[in-house]
Amino acid sequence: IMTSSLNKILYGPPGTGKTYDTIDKAIEVIDYSLFLRQINENDKKYRDRLKTTFDNFSQEGKISFVTFHQSYSYEEFIEGIRAKTDEKGNISYGYKDGIFKQICKEAETNEDENFVLIIDEINRGNISKIFGELITLIEESKRLGGDEELTVTLPYSNEPFSVPNNLYIIGTMNTADRSLALMDTALRRRFDFIEMMPKPELLNDIKIDGIDLRKMLETMNQRIEVLYDREHTLGHAFFIPLIDDPTIKNLAGIFKNKIIPLLKEYFFEDWEKIRIILGDDQKSTEYEFFKKNSIDQASNYLFSNDAKKNNRLENFSSYVFNESALEKQNSYIGIY
Repeated sequence: IMTSSLNKILYGPPGTGKTYDTIDKAIEVIDYSLFLRQINENDKKYRDRLKTTFDNFSQEGKISFVTFHQSYSYEEFIEGIRAKTDEKGNISYGYKDGIFKQICKEAETNEDENFVLIIDEINRGNISKIFGELITLIEESKRLGGDEELTVTLPYSNEPFSVPNNLYIIGTMNTADRSLALMDTALRRRFDFIEMMPKPELLNDIKIDGIDLRKMLETMNQRIEVLYDREHTLGHAFFIPLIDDPTIKNLAGIFKNKIIPLLKEYFFEDWEKIRIILGDDQKSTEYEFFKKNSIDQASNYLFSNDAKKNNRLENFSSYVFNESALEKQNSYIGIY
C-alpha cells in the first residue's frame, strides 16, 4: 500500500511506466479499497476503469498534476503577484495561489480525506527556486499535526502556511535526464525513491513474425549498460502499443520515431556504438539499420555544393540510415 510514506519519487530510464504508474499510486492513496476492487490484470478494461476514477478524483480536486521544467517558478507553484485591470483601466495588484498552495488548502479543509499532488519530471525543475523555504515543510515530522509542526509566513500574501499530513506527493524522475546522484540534496532527504526499471517480461505475449521482443529488448539494454550505463536503458513501455497492434509496421514506427532518435541522443550520433546496440555489426548489409556509406558516396559529397561551401567533410556521415530495414523481420531478429 502506498500510504506508508507521504513523499515518493518513481525514478528510472525512459519508457518504464513512471507517469503511467502514478495513476495507480494516486488511487491507491485516496481509496485503497476502491483500488483493489477495480484492479484486475486479467481484464483488459481494468485500466480504463482506473483512468476514469483518476479523472473523477481530479475533477473533485483530490488529485492535482503538474510537470516541472527549467523555467517553472515559486510564483506558479506556491503563490505570486498578479496584475488586475478594472473597467476604467486602473491596474491593481493581488496575489494568486499556485497549484501546491491550492491543494494544501483543500487537504486542510477536508482533513478526513487523502489528497495527492503528482509532480511529473520533478528533476527537471530548479527545486530550490520552486519550493523555496517550503521544502522543509513537506517533511512528515514538520507537517500540520506532526511532532515538529512548522508554520511559515508566505512572502506575498503574508498568510501563515503549513503542509497538511493528508497530502501525498508523488514525483516522477527520468534518470536519462539527470542522475539520482545529481539530484538536489534537500529533495533527496525528504523523499523515498522507488526504482522502476525495464520489464522485458511484459512483452512475452506479443508475437510478430517470429521476433522475440523480450530477448531483443534485453539484448539492447545489456549493450547500453556496457557502452553507457543502466540509467539510459530502454523501457518496455515503448513497445506496449504492440499489444493492440502486433504488426511489423507498428514496430517499424516505434523504432523510427522512438528508439533510434533516443539512441542518437544518448550517443551523440556515435554510429559505431549505435550499430553495436542494434546488432548491425553482426548482420548482412540488407538488414543493417545504419549502412556504411560507399567510397562513391564520399566522392560525390566532395564535389557537392555543400562540401565546396564548407570546404571540409564535417557534414558527411560515414553511415546512412537504411529505412528499408525497418520492415524486415531479420533486422530485429539480428539484434539478438
